Amino acid sequence: MNFQDYIRYDAVGLAELIRKKEVSADEVLQAALNRLDEVNPKLNLLAHDLRERAAAWQWSSENTDTPLAGVPFLLKDLLADWEGAPTWSGSRMMQHYIAKQNSELTQAYLDAGLRVFGKTTTPEWGAYPVTETEIYGITRNPWNLDYTAGGSSGGAAAAVASGVVPAAHGCDGGGSIRVPAHNCGVFGLKPTRGRSSYAPNASEAWQGLVCDHVLTRSVRDSAVLLDIAAQTQARALYACPPPPENGFADSLKQETGRLKIAFWKQAWFGGGNDEGTEAAFAHSLKLMQDAGHELEEATPDFAPPEQLNRADRIIVMGETAKLFYQYQYETGQKLPHRLLEPTTWAMIVQGRQISAGEMAWARDVMLAQERAAKAFFTRYDVLMTPVCPRTTPKIGEMMPPPAAQKAMRLLFGTLRLGFLLKNNPFLEKEAAAALQYVGYTSPLNMSGNPAMSVPLYRHNGLPVGIQFAAAHGREDTLLGLAAQLEQIQPWAEIPQLA
Repeated sequence: MNFQDYIRYDAVGLAELIRKKEVSADEVLQAALNRLDEVNPKLNLLAHDLRERAAAWQWSSENTDTPLAGVPFLLKDLLADWEGAPTWSGSRMMQHYIAKQNSELTQAYLDAGLRVFGKTTTPEWGAYPVTETEIYGITRNPWNLDYTAGGSSGGAAAAVASGVVPAAHGCDGGGSIRVPAHNCGVFGLKPTRGRSSYAPNASEAWQGLVCDHVLTRSVRDSAVLLDIAAQTQARALYACPPPPENGFADSLKQETGRLKIAFWKQAWFGGGNDEGTEAAFAHSLKLMQDAGHELEEATPDFAPPEQLNRADRIIVMGETAKLFYQYQYETGQKLPHRLLEPTTWAMIVQGRQISAGEMAWARDVMLAQERAAKAFFTRYDVLMTPVCPRTTPKIGEMMPPPAAQKAMRLLFGTLRLGFLLKNNPFLEKEAAAALQYVGYTSPLNMSGNPAMSVPLYRHNGLPVGIQFAAAHGREDTLLGLAAQLEQIQPWAEIPQLA
C-alpha cells in the first residue's frame, strides 16, 4: 500500500478495506511505518517506537465486531499505560517506568482492534501548550518546521497532520487536544468530563480538568473512537450523561438542523486577539451564517479573568507539586531537581507554597464555572470562540529562553536558592503569557463541557482552528456540526514538509 492510497482513507475506511480483505493489516501498518520513517526525522513526533510490539499483533478476520481492527494508532506518552511499554510523561523522572497493566482506555482501544505501534511526544507532565522538552527534543509543525506543533498533545497532532496515522490519542487539561489541533490543522474534540475512565491507576487527573480522547483528520473517526472510549464511562469518577442510544457515530446520520449559536471573542483569561485570529473568526462566523444557524453574541457568566487565572494556576501548580510528595512517599527520598526541567521544578517550588485552603478555593472556582456553563447552555445549543487568541507561535516563543532556564537550574542545584522563585516576577510573566494563550480553552476544562477545535482557516500558510462547545453530554451536537462544516469546507489535506 503506497502513501497516496493510505491517506485516501480515514480510520473507518482503512478498517473497511481490511475487513473486506482488499488490503492486509500488515500492509496498512507498513504504510504507516514508512510515513513515520520519512517524516519523524523532521518533526520529532515519536517518544517511543514500538513497531516490534505491533508486529506481534493478532486479529482474526472472523471478528467483525471490532470497528477499527488493524488500523495503525499511536498513544500519547502520558496517562495511557500499555502493559510492558514505557510511559515517560515527558520527564526524566519517569525514564525507567514500564507500565504493569493497561489503562482502561488503552484496553478499550486494543479491544476495538487498533494496532498501536508507538507513543507520541508530550511536554513534561503535559503542563505546557508546546512540546519542547529536554528528554525528547522539539516537536515541529508539519505545515512549517519553524513553528510549534502545540501541546500537550503535540506529537499526536503532528502525526495526524503529516499522515502517519488517521487518528492518535491525546489528553486535554487546558486545551491540550484543541490547541495542537488548532496549530496543526486537524480535528480535536475534548469530551465531557467523565466520558472515559482513568482506572486502574487514577480516578481523575488535575482535579478533573483533564479529559482523554483523540485527534483525527475526519469527524466520523472521532465519533467512532468516542463510542469506544465511552465503554469505560461506567468506571469514571464523574457522572456524565450517557451517549446517544445508538452511539455517537450513528448520530452523525441525523440532520444537524438550525442551531442557536452564541459567539464570543474575548478570552476569559484576558488579553486581545491577533490579526490572524480575528480574520479566522470573521470568516467562520460567515460560514455559520451561510449554513443557516442563528447567531447571537453572548458568553457564560464565568468568573473574572484574575480569579480564573489564579484558580487554574493553583490547581496546576498544586498537582505538579504532588509529584514531589509522591516521589518522597514512594521512595523515602527527596525528589532530585535534576530529574525535572527547571520550569517544572519552579512550578513545584511554587506549588508547595499553596495551602489546603487555597486548593479548596480553586476547586470551588472550577465547579462554579460548571454551574455557570450549565445555566448558559439552557439558552444556547453551541458556544463559538477562537481556540487561541493568537495564531501558532514559533519554536521557542512560549518557553523561557535557554539563559533563563540555565539560571533556574543553577539556583536549584549548585546554589540551592530555589526559594527565590517564590512569587518571582519573571516566572509570573511567563505563566501569564502561557495562560493567556489558553484563555479560551482552559475555562471549558473547568466547566467540564465538551469542546472541539475545527480547522476552518489559514493565516500565513498555517492552520487556524475555531472552538465550539456544547452542554454536558452533547458531543453529538458538536460532532454533527463538525460533520456539516467538514462537508462545507473540507480540511483533510496533508502538508508537503519542507
